[in-house]
Amino acid sequence: MPDNVVTVDELLTVVNIALGSAPLSLCVSADTNLDGEITVDELLAVVDHALNGCPAAPPTPTGTPPATATPGGVEEFVAQASDFECVTHWTKVRHYRVANKLGHLDEAVAVANSAGDMSGLTFPPGTIIQLIPTEAMVKRGGNFDPANHDWEYFSLATSARGTQISKRGRDEVVNFQGGNCFNCHSAARNFDFVCENNHGCVQLGLTDEIINFLQEHDPRCSQ
Repeated sequence: MPDNVVTVDELLTVVNIALGSAPLSLCVSADTNLDGEITVDELLAVVDHALNGCPAAPPTPTGTPPATATPGGVEEFVAQASDFECVTHWTKVRHYRVANKLGHLDEAVAVANSAGDMSGLTFPPGTIIQLIPTEAMVKRGGNFDPANHDWEYFSLATSARGTQISKRGRDEVVNFQGGNCFNCHSAARNFDFVCENNHGCVQLGLTDEIINFLQEHDPRCSQ
């Protein structure tokens, strides 16, 4: 990664090194502490660099209001960095993790477990969905973005110290492949914008093994 740009192929190479299925010589620069192996922190740093570029992630914006209700009484959840935690503490539905910060977890899990076309079903405000620790979609609610069913997308920097929000919003947030999150998720409009393998979204190229590895080695789980 000498050009300070992390490609999908480079990311997958580093993951394979961490899994022990590829030699470290394929990407020595990922071994930042020079201990001869790729640690979980180093792997997640590479994922973060793929999302946000190699400079350090900016600090989490301050002064954002917490979960609240709009003047019209519509629930709204404005996520803070502290709302993002060890993903293995959350409910697993197929390959992704689900939480709800407004007390609607049962409803969120019921929607997630719905089979087939989800037309007419939507996740409740306060729902957080994560596939890997460094990306999230949050059902903000409050008529935040009706065309996007009020989802807000996040890129996150994670470590044993906790979470930083690197970027949040809609069109300005990209995934580790460099694609616009909303453009990708819009293909799954009939599934409340949640992408899975059969919802029409562009495939991320991550195997179930890699996804499980990234979830189970979330550095925040050691807290």
